[in-house]
Amino acid sequence: MESYFAGEFAHTLDEKGRLAIPAKFRSRFKEGAVVTRWDPQCLALFPAAEWRSLNKAIAARPRTDRAVVRFQRFLVASAHEAIGDAQGRIVIPQHLREWAGLEGDAIVVGVSRNLEVWQPARWRAHLSEVQGSIGDTLTDLGI
Repeated sequence: MESYFAGEFAHTLDEKGRLAIPAKFRSRFKEGAVVTRWDPQCLALFPAAEWRSLNKAIAARPRTDRAVVRFQRFLVASAHEAIGDAQGRIVIPQHLREWAGLEGDAIVVGVSRNLEVWQPARWRAHLSEVQGSIGDTLTDLGI
């Protein structure tokens, strides 16, 4: 079994705001999932264990660090715990769908430790931006 998330998947939210987790990843969400705001204006979908790990890392930071407090408010205040149904779907609450601009179609992207959920036009725009600077990024990373 893979220990990371990778790939790009086209999905559709139904009329109840449910999104199917890509089939190859569903077993990783058996303990539950957390969906929350993410930057830049997409959603992050974490398996329960990864969400706990992220919160532990945040809690280890000084409470007086304003950047940590701001990030925590942004991330944790909007978090929604979800359990997948028999078809591997989770409900994405209205406030998160509005944040991410999701109405019907969605792109689910694996980004190592979690999944991201994007409105398709935003995903394409983001890819265009990244592709324009990928050489510089790789150089900065020493790749």
